[in-house]
Amino acid sequence: MKILLIGATGNLGIRLLPSLLTHGHSVVAFVRSSQKLESLLPASVHCQIDVVQGNATDVTAMKQAILKYRCDAVVSTAGVAALAPWGKSDLPVIFKAVVKAVQEAGTEKGRPLRAWFLAGLGVLYYPGTESLLSDYVPIYLEHRQNIKLLKALPPNAIDWSMLCPGTMTPESSDITVPTESSHARLVTNAETPPAWRDSWMKYVPLIGKTLVSAMNAMRYETTLEQNADFIARDLESYESRWSEKTVGMIDPSK
Repeated sequence: MKILLIGATGNLGIRLLPSLLTHGHSVVAFVRSSQKLESLLPASVHCQIDVVQGNATDVTAMKQAILKYRCDAVVSTAGVAALAPWGKSDLPVIFKAVVKAVQEAGTEKGRPLRAWFLAGLGVLYYPGTESLLSDYVPIYLEHRQNIKLLKALPPNAIDWSMLCPGTMTPESSDITVPTESSHARLVTNAETPPAWRDSWMKYVPLIGKTLVSAMNAMRYETTLEQNADFIARDLESYESRWSEKTVGMIDPSK
């Protein structure tokens, strides 16, 4: 596939770039600073990509990049949600702009584009309930309005999926193609976290499910490279089992 990668200089984006190349994709990096991207990449990797400089709030610029380079899919890792429930960041503005650009580009191309978006563990459901994990651990709440936006889209507007990891840590600072990882492939699940450990503590009045959620959350640490590889592998096919799904993941060693 030819993929527009938005946010390629971020922690996940900079790992996604070589992972996408490793899996045979063509990459167009949409970044705020082309100089910054070039400084982060070895020349052997930088020469394999196209680069478009622009702002992730600019709907027209992103749409034009998709159409000009004939991209089949978009991966957006731009923006960071505010941690505190009362906090504010530019993520909702960025997210809304990217969604609009992808939708409009798909309309012009005559088919919905494949797209991966980034969220967090909190927009997955507590297993066996219709409540989000962030109902019990109220952090990074801006992700909630982002998934609400995706689910409100008209049918066939975007063929979207949303990656919902817990904490992500780097395996290495090296950017190489092909990529190599010392970790196993992720175990994944739609809508709820995989390998959830239930506990009698969930029956404790008022705070039970909060305690269980907090205990489990520590187990969902994965690496940036694992998540990059997961998205790159999924995009090898135009059809995905994760279409219109939030996706939870865990390292099998956990």
